[in-house]
Parts: sequence; structure tokens; C-alpha cells
Amino acid sequence: MISDFTYQSPKRGKHAGFTVLEMIVALGLFTVVVTVAVGALTALGTASGKAQSARIVMDNLNFSVENIARSMRVGTAYHCGSGGTALSDPQDCPTSGERFIAFLDSQSRTVAFRLNESEGRIEKSTNCSGALCSDWLGITDPALTITEFRFFVTGAEAGDGIQPKALLVIAGIAGKKDIEETTFNLQTLITQRLLDS
Repeated sequence: MISDFTYQSPKRGKHAGFTVLEMIVALGLFTVVVTVAVGALTALGTASGKAQSARIVMDNLNFSVENIARSMRVGTAYHCGSGGTALSDPQDCPTSGERFIAFLDSQSRTVAFRLNESEGRIEKSTNCSGALCSDWLGITDPALTITEFRFFVTGAEAGDGIQPKALLVIAGIAGKKDIEETTFNLQTLITQRLLDS
């Protein structure tokens, strides 16, 4: 024989389920949690993009400085400053520092680096003749604004008993548009590899 007995929960009545009020509260809590999570993920994505952009800009600056240092290490006849008769003649600037340097590269071509103050970027020229250079190309990212670019050169004169070396000082601001601005100051000492004759 089959019994007509049904089990009833002591907490709920005969018709177990959720009330409309419980559903509204649960949905409200779920909406708040999802909104906070989506906001946090969006902020994280934005911060990650800005950090990556800033890293790319600073990598460009490091590459530019390394390019200058590598070129000068294998170069000779450092000519500090744009004054003088010929850029291939060695010239020191130990105290004042100059925003322009020229030297002979490993193939005896005159190479020059300078600060373009109006655009705030470092430029390079491999088309130098006599005391003039032309065809300047920017080697730094437009998101960098270079405010200070100075060389302090000692020992450029051949036979002076001092190994030619240049202290490069760079300062500026990294960041434009979507990148948070960060100031930077760099110094590097560059020594000519060939022994001074």
C-alpha cells in the first residue's frame, strides 16, 4: 500500500522556494560585485597599457644612449662643441659642457650628435663636412622631451697623455598624451677604446 505521507521542512512551509524580496536582494548583491570587478579589471588594463607605453619610451631612450656610447667608444678625434675650424679636429670641453659632439667613426667618417632644442630630441648626422653637418635624423621617441644633453670631454688632443673620454649628461621628461610624465636624469662615461697615441 502506498502512503500519502509528504515530508515538510520545519523552516519552510508546504510550498518551498525563494520570495521576490530574496531574489531582489540576491540580484542587487550580484550586480554590485560584478560592477566592482569590471571596474577593477578596466583600471588594471589601463594601468598596464600606460606602464607598457612608458617602458617602450624608456627602452627607446636607453637604446639611443647606447647607440651614442657604442659609436663613440670605437670613434676617435672627439670634437666637443660646434665651434672650431673642422669637426674632425679634436677639441676638449671639460668644464662648460656642450650640446654638440662630433668624432671620426671606425670608417673615418665624421659623425655628430646634437640636441634639437626646439623639438626636444637628440639628433644624429653622418653627413658632415668641414665645420657643418646636414641631414639630421631624430633618434629619440617623440614621447621623450630632452631638456639637457651635454658632453664634457677631456683628453681629445692626441699625445696629451690622457685617454679620451666624454661624460654624457641627459635629462628630460618621458611621457605625452596617455603616458604619465616622468622626469629622468642619466649620466654615462664613454671612453675611447683605442689607446691615445
